[in-house]
Formats: sequence, C-alpha cells, structure tokens
Amino acid sequence: MSRLEDRYFDAIMWLARNVPTRLVGILVLLGWPGLGLIVPVLFHFDTAWLVNANVYGTFFAVSLVIAWLVVQLQARERRHLLEWTSDLRTLDAREFEYLVGEVLRREGWTVTERGRQDGPDGNIDLEIKRAGQRRIVQAKRWRSWHVGVEEIREFGGTLMREGLSGKDGIYVTLSDFTEQAREEAKEINLELVDGRDLYQRVEKVRKPVICKTCGDGRMVLDRSVYGWWYRCITPGCDGKADLGADPVRAIALINDPR
Repeated sequence: MSRLEDRYFDAIMWLARNVPTRLVGILVLLGWPGLGLIVPVLFHFDTAWLVNANVYGTFFAVSLVIAWLVVQLQARERRHLLEWTSDLRTLDAREFEYLVGEVLRREGWTVTERGRQDGPDGNIDLEIKRAGQRRIVQAKRWRSWHVGVEEIREFGGTLMREGLSGKDGIYVTLSDFTEQAREEAKEINLELVDGRDLYQRVEKVRKPVICKTCGDGRMVLDRSVYGWWYRCITPGCDGKADLGADPVRAIALINDPR
C-alpha cells in the first residue's frame, strides 16, 4: 500500500471516529449519489468523466461506511470487554489495550488507539485528551513480570519525543512495578497504574445493574447450566433476572437494557 493510500484510509478512519453519525450519513450521500452521479449529470460531464466521478464517489462512500462499521464494532467490543471481563488475565494484548481505553473513556477522556500488534507503534498504545490536556498511555498486559526501571525510562524518552513531560504519561500494567521503577516514575512525576489499581478503576466505571426486587441492590452477572442471569448481592434479597441461554442476547441486554 502506498503512502498516499495510507493517508487516505487514515483520513477515512479519522472521519469515522470523530464525526457524528448523522454527518457521516451526509458525507456518504455527498460521495454517492452526490459526487458520483448528481454533479456529473448537472454539469454535463462527458462519459469518461462521469464514469470516473461515479467510481471515486462510490469508493469514498463505501469506504466511509465500512470504516464507520469498523469503529462501531470496535466500540461495542470495548464495552463488552469492560462489562463482561472478570479476570483481566484472560485478555490478549489488543483486548487489554481496548479495555484500558474504555476505562479512560468512561473517566471522561477522548481516546485514540495508536498501538499496533503487527508493527512498531512508537511505544504509544493510547493517546488521550480532555479539557485541552494531552496524555500518552502505555499498556502492558504482563501478568507475572514486573515492569522495571528500563521500561519506565524508555517511556520517559517517548514522552520527550512527543514534546510532553512525565506528568503527561500513564503507564498501565496488569502485574506490578519494581521499586526502582516506582522511584524513577516518582522522579519524573509519571502516573503508574498496577493490576490492583486497574481492577478498582474498572469496577468504578462499570454500569451498575439495580435489582428490581429490593429496589436498591446491585446485581452481578452469573451463569449456570440454564444460561446467563443477574443475581442481587444484597443480603437477604433473592432477586434475579434471566438473560437466557444465549450469551449474545445477554450482551445486548447489558449494553442496551430497554
């Protein structure tokens, strides 16, 4: 793929991520039938120009629709990961980055995924923005190895390359940090999030499901041989909500309980 094609698809993905859905629909209509059909007919393009305009307009419209669908599926996957995952150790590297990004989104940040599993990502997994502030996030799905001082120093170098200081960085790991790493992070004012911190932040931003039996108890997701269901964790309350045997239906109810 050429650099020009890379830039085109990057621009399409940017539109799909940042433009409201209604405006995406308008842009699709402007591409086709607007640019691809109406404009050539109104301006009496000859056959060759009409065909070219139709091809380019259609290609733009289709690629934008596909990009929008990809963005929606990614957003749905992030929501499902956050709401469903009880053991973060089961996530792969990409899913772990998605989950960390979704936590930050629910904390009020605008998140851009920059990590790449198939190539270099410049030591940046997530770029987040809020109220004019820009921060860089590194997410390591290490379960047993502790993050050492070398990793912290390398991330500090990444922040400098991006024109940022230590306070503009967040290093997230599923395991923990060595004492030397913590000391180095303290020196540069870098925020560290270990596995325990991450679990707490996940629980804090998860959407609570309130029991209808007792009226104020929180329900948790569970599963039996009969299927998926919610159960109330309030002492003395036996409130339950059956989600059926199909996990897909359970996911849909969790994210859109109407």
